[in-house]
Parts: sequence; structure tokens; C-alpha cells
Amino acid sequence: MSLPDSPDSPDSPAPAGLSRGARLVLVLGGLVTAGALVFLGATLLGPPSIEDDDAAATAQLQAWKTTFETYRERNGAFPELPDGGYCLGTGYPVGTGGTANCRDYQGESFYTEEASVPLREALGTVGDLPTGIGQVVNGTVGPWVLYQPDRIDLLTAEQDFCAEPATDVWSDDAGRHVCVISLDR
Repeated sequence: MSLPDSPDSPDSPAPAGLSRGARLVLVLGGLVTAGALVFLGATLLGPPSIEDDDAAATAQLQAWKTTFETYRERNGAFPELPDGGYCLGTGYPVGTGGTANCRDYQGESFYTEEASVPLREALGTVGDLPTGIGQVVNGTVGPWVLYQPDRIDLLTAEQDFCAEPATDVWSDDAGRHVCVISLDR
């Protein structure tokens, strides 16, 4: 009875494998294929459109509207605050004054996240608050709320149009629109 040849036996065939050059060609081919797939996916799916961004900003306003309405249902009125503007949410960019600001965060007409804490705390008593901030459009970022004597306006910046049910209250020639959903007090 004979034993099988050992791998070191001179009678054993050489192990099968690819040459170094062939392996390099396969790796490069795989990278080219992966790059083509990424490019194709990015081209077909692409970044969100302006319309998608605007619709998302309006959906965020609607979520805040629901939060305000839930607060009113449970407490008989909206949170009591002095008339004026307040940021809705957190995560705004640092702007004028070295503070996190909403609205025209780098300009003279802005509201600070810090001054908005009492509103967020009050609204937080009815559940989780909507998260995130909207897109920055030519120096304006939302959402924010404007307390007025007869109503509360929920506002945000959009690029192309105000998606329903928000309505356009202000726009400029650079494509910036300020959109609102109002609540009667």
C-alpha cells in the first residue's frame, strides 16, 4: 500500500493559481465595475430635487403644527410666550452673535435656539418633538415660529415654491421663499 504524495513531493503538480498580473487585472476590473455601478446609481437616483427638499420642509412644518395642536387639545391653549419669534428644534448653524440661530441666522433678523428653550420644553410635554432643521436657502434657515396677537405662524425657507398646505408669504429674486402655516389663537 502506498501513501499519497505529500505536497512537497516532486511528483505532485504545482498548486493552481493566477499570476500576479492576472490578479491585478481582476482587482482593477472589479474596481472599475464598482465605480460604474456607483456612478450609475448616483445618476439614476441623484440627489434630492429642489421640489423634494421643499416638500420635506413643508412636511416638517406640518409636524410642528400637529405638535402645537396636540398641546392646545391637552392644555386648552397654545404655550404662553411673549409675541415674537422662536426657533423650532435644535441644530441651527452658528451665526450672528456667535449663537445658534434660525431665520436669517447670519443677518440682523434672527432668533436664537437658546431663547427658544421654554417653547421646546412646553411642547415637549405632549410627546417627542419633530427633529432636524430645514435647508439653508440664501442665508435663511427654518423652521421657526412667529407669535402674533391673533395667530401663530409656523415658517420655513424653501427654494422653489411653497408646497401645499404652506403658502408663500415672502420671496426674493434669488429663489428664496418664506412659507407659512398659520394657527389661529
